[in-house]
Amino acid sequence: MKPKISIIVPVYKVEPYIHKCVDSILAQTFKDFELILVDDGSPDKCGEICDEYAQKDSRVHVIHKKNGGLSDARNAGLNIAKGEYIGFVDSDDWIESDMYELLYNMCEENECDIANCTSIIHFKSETVINGNHPLIIHNRNEAMKAMLEGELYDEVVWTKLIKRNLIGDTRFKVGIVYEDTDFTYRLIHKSKKVCCIGAPKYHYIKRENSTMDKAVKNITIDGVLIYDEMYRFIDQHYRDLRDLVALKLGNSAMIVMNLMAENQNYSKHKRNYYKVGNILNNYFIRTIKLKDYPKNVKILLTASKIHPLFYKLLINITAKRREA
Repeated sequence: MKPKISIIVPVYKVEPYIHKCVDSILAQTFKDFELILVDDGSPDKCGEICDEYAQKDSRVHVIHKKNGGLSDARNAGLNIAKGEYIGFVDSDDWIESDMYELLYNMCEENECDIANCTSIIHFKSETVINGNHPLIIHNRNEAMKAMLEGELYDEVVWTKLIKRNLIGDTRFKVGIVYEDTDFTYRLIHKSKKVCCIGAPKYHYIKRENSTMDKAVKNITIDGVLIYDEMYRFIDQHYRDLRDLVALKLGNSAMIVMNLMAENQNYSKHKRNYYKVGNILNNYFIRTIKLKDYPKNVKILLTASKIHPLFYKLLINITAKRREA
């Protein structure tokens, strides 16, 4: 018989954490699931640990593959998943024992395509608990707005349970960060009903060498490109929500340009700087009435794409205009 839920866990260099993660999944009060552990070419003993779990519990299935990154590992799991619903857990995190029972019942009882809970974020000695609200059910448009606002639920996949039929042939983009953002908004667009509850059931470990942390250190522009693509999509299908995406796009572009402008090896980022500058330039045109700006600001808007000096001048001038 096919399981009700397939839980996909990409595994790579998480030997100190994987036992706690897998044990928390196998201890779920909802028992009818398969656990797909995807050994993404991990160089440590993670592959052996995955095989040991498979020998002990028939619900555990292991894929061993060459390293291809988080998205590629998740896609490998999706390709063999048999469950009616799909859940994702990162291998250095863990979950509360009733998480999937809660999410499954929310979907079934309310005929929803996606169910969301909230999370507990652990960073060093600090703990942040997200969410405290009763069950809320949204149609597609309401769900898209809620996701973009990020107050009830956000762009990550690990707090969600998703109908496999809804996912269909949709897959994570390989070789990028912000893969959750790209995946989630496309699924919400395909959905009819989405539900959420402010119950923190997922424990997210924020590590200093995490994928997102490396993205900042390496000054990746993936987030800017994804939000720029999202803006065009939302502009076509949800025009009243454009401002929410424009805000994400503008913030992401300005953060990246700041990082590149302050980086000592600016020449290394010159091509990406120009690319992001062009996107930021379009963002200003989309969201600001340029006729209200003096000629020197319009010139800086174009010049800011070329060199950080012009970008810094533009930011200073626009900041002073806001204060005024």
